[in-house]
Amino acid sequence: MTAIPRLSNPQPISKLELGLGLSVLASVVNGGVAWILLRAGRRLRSITLRADAQHLLTDVWTSVGVVLGLVIVKLTGWLILDPIMALLVALHIVWVAIKLLRETTAGFMDTALPEADQDLIWATLTAYQTQGIHFHALRTRVAGARNFVSFHVLVPGDWTVQQGHTLCEQLEQAIMRALPGTHVMTHLEPIEDPVSWADAELDRSQDHQP
Repeated sequence: MTAIPRLSNPQPISKLELGLGLSVLASVVNGGVAWILLRAGRRLRSITLRADAQHLLTDVWTSVGVVLGLVIVKLTGWLILDPIMALLVALHIVWVAIKLLRETTAGFMDTALPEADQDLIWATLTAYQTQGIHFHALRTRVAGARNFVSFHVLVPGDWTVQQGHTLCEQLEQAIMRALPGTHVMTHLEPIEDPVSWADAELDRSQDHQP
């Protein structure tokens, strides 16, 4: 909060070289740790690790803002730039905090998978449609670090149970390879039965909702 009164009453900066050195050192250390945490968070699908990484990154951006502000003040002598940079860094921290809060809340709300992941699922299923197989009633959700995917598999009615089971196993394994950490559930149906297409009609009606 000291930045606000300094807008109207700029103060000279003391011990500039020491402040710059400490800020640069802190940025390097925090940036390295944040990078490691981000990679681990994405690999483990951990909101906690990603939040810790973003927290450290706010420290990095704070240090970068401090260094930039000090250098500009040193070069120009414009003391008012110091509190302005401090306020900009504070606004950035608030924006990151809001973003983290939204992401954390979404992790507890069982939201659907991102569009990119859903497209990846459909791309995996499309490769099997040349065999006369159809799919519908795709449902996805994210619960913490786990993904859940379910869909109906429509196959020729004269297939044996073994054929249908083998196909469902192949589909489930293919999606789990594409999206590690995903639990896949399939429902086998005969393609000739009109009842099998009931969920397809429901999907189309939902797609056209405003």
